[in-house]
Amino acid sequence: MVKTLTGRPVGRPREFDEEQVLAAAMDAFWRKGYEATSLVDLTEATGLNKASLYRVFGDKHQLFKTTLKHYAEMEFREVTSVIREDASPLENIRAIVRKITTDFAHEKGCMITNSMVELAPHDAEIGQMLQEFGEKRVQALTGVITMAQQAGEIRPELVPLELAASLMITLAGSAAMVKGFMEEPQIIKNLENLIDSWT
Repeated sequence: MVKTLTGRPVGRPREFDEEQVLAAAMDAFWRKGYEATSLVDLTEATGLNKASLYRVFGDKHQLFKTTLKHYAEMEFREVTSVIREDASPLENIRAIVRKITTDFAHEKGCMITNSMVELAPHDAEIGQMLQEFGEKRVQALTGVITMAQQAGEIRPELVPLELAASLMITLAGSAAMVKGFMEEPQIIKNLENLIDSWT
């Protein structure tokens, strides 16, 4: 007996690729947000009818949670993929910042940030998920910042966790600014100035 992405057992094999369906649903939510994405949008995007969607992924809220988790994992892999073993820790921090800012500049923005604005204030489940995603990213940044500090690239009196949190807060603001208030190169320059202040 196979299981769906949500963990429920299913008695017969699917005639569609769940990963492709999930990616299509994620793109629909990413483009329009949770509330504005209708069931019609989801069936058109995925090619599945309502019954098939609900049977495999649960209701709209459950499907959104699954797609948000899928996005967070994909985004984390893509961002950390810019880390190079032959680069210094500080160079890797700069590469991470450039990658994140470039992704923010995409027309759909960041699905995590979008969901934070739309849902976190009144959806406890989504808020908890977003908090966990944020903690994972702060921990990852803290690790790279600690390595840069150990390499003598960042001043020893600074606290890596505080620097990581400060950078995350600044990046979150940048996600909004890049949508029309400030050009991407200017944002990257300001972020790099922040990093320079640590050295």
